[in-house]
Amino acid sequence: MKLKIRLFKITITYLISMFVIGLMVFFIFFQNFISFPWGPLPYVLIGGWLIGAIVFYIISITKNYYVLSKKYVTVHKYNKQLVYNFSEIIYIDEEKSNKQKTIIFVTNKGHVRYLTFDRKNILFRVMLEKCTNRISKEELLNRFPKIVL
Repeated sequence: MKLKIRLFKITITYLISMFVIGLMVFFIFFQNFISFPWGPLPYVLIGGWLIGAIVFYIISITKNYYVLSKKYVTVHKYNKQLVYNFSEIIYIDEEKSNKQKTIIFVTNKGHVRYLTFDRKNILFRVMLEKCTNRISKEELLNRFPKIVL
């Protein structure tokens, strides 16, 4: 089952990054923007930045999703695929996950992972059901004392 990532999280992250990139371009070419009347360079920079931002936003919406299977979840980020087996997930922080709308879980190797909720929160519910090797927070901290959640 293919699950789309929540659009709000992608949009906020993307707007912040595009704002920072836009500021960097503005300050690099500051001299061209303060002279009046503008020559063609500022218009080309603004147009190129807007077109690039729109194209990358559309690509990020279409190329980021989850594929849910019986034994694992596959995370697609552009052309990269990450596979998380349900049997390898030992801890899911339910309280913080519900509060932040981001699934926070730990694998059996002690790696903390973050996944944004899908649009209908199906992935979170399925992970809570199918992750059978879960342990308590105290056991997790005894096993991996350097983990910060």
